[in-house]
Amino acid sequence: MTIRTSAQILANIASDLADNNSGAISAADVRNNMADTVESINAIVASGDTNNAYPFFNDVRLKKTSTVGGRLIAESGVLFPNAPVNAAFLQVEPWLGVANIQHNQLTGLTTGDPHPQYLPVDGSRKMLGNLNMVNNWIGPSGENGEGIRFVKNAASGIQIFTSGTFIFGDNSVIKSGRGVAKAWINFDGSGISAAPTVRSAYNITQLTDIGTGKFRVTFASGVLGSNDYVAVGSSNARSTAATFEDFDRHTVGIVARSGIDPDRQMSFVILNEQGQYVDGEINNVVVFENGPGVSSDSVTVN
Repeated sequence: MTIRTSAQILANIASDLADNNSGAISAADVRNNMADTVESINAIVASGDTNNAYPFFNDVRLKKTSTVGGRLIAESGVLFPNAPVNAAFLQVEPWLGVANIQHNQLTGLTTGDPHPQYLPVDGSRKMLGNLNMVNNWIGPSGENGEGIRFVKNAASGIQIFTSGTFIFGDNSVIKSGRGVAKAWINFDGSGISAAPTVRSAYNITQLTDIGTGKFRVTFASGVLGSNDYVAVGSSNARSTAATFEDFDRHTVGIVARSGIDPDRQMSFVILNEQGQYVDGEINNVVVFENGPGVSSDSVTVN
């Protein structure tokens, strides 16, 4: 038996096995050519001859017949002629699979900006769209429930939650929003104009002049949780403010508190030492309160 190419086997068959019945064909001629064919099958299939002259046209299926059978073993690697990048590149390492590829094993991670869907940690690219955190916490520790959280509230819009205390660059601290004024107003109630003039205000919807030295303030809806708020007021108790020192001795009263949202109101009155109500050119009111749904601190009374 001799390992031959497919061309050599075909030539020997043509010469040794004549196309006649003259008896010129011996048993050895048939036996030797059959033996050479069997011996040469592996070499012919593995030699690359099937690439051009004798290709496989259909899928090649390797069926498992035992615990070790049906395997495809490519010791030198696998070549993909239809590779989109390099058709001559030989793959010599097995594919690790989707679950086993480490991100740091990928190439091009530090070239350009390969992940436009992410925000660079160095701030080199601004955020181009909305970042929906879906009620998750943003925090440096990586622990659940720590940091800052944004929650959509149908009634009040976006709510911002924090798991700790706000500390600013100058080391000032805000532990609770209850320490922030819920409403304030600065107005001219001198009576010189037909109606009071509001210079600036916050969470105030209406200022009404109800008589000399008497005003009614209406708060915006949803600002205060009750009428048990703390209000601080001041006035210069005169119709002019020629200098910084111009004021008359008086008492500012914030007494009447009434109504519920959206019509929660309070009074602001100015009473001089003679017991007369007087208008003032410079008037200020600041209001503090826990706010809707917030409980007051517990206070020990002796």
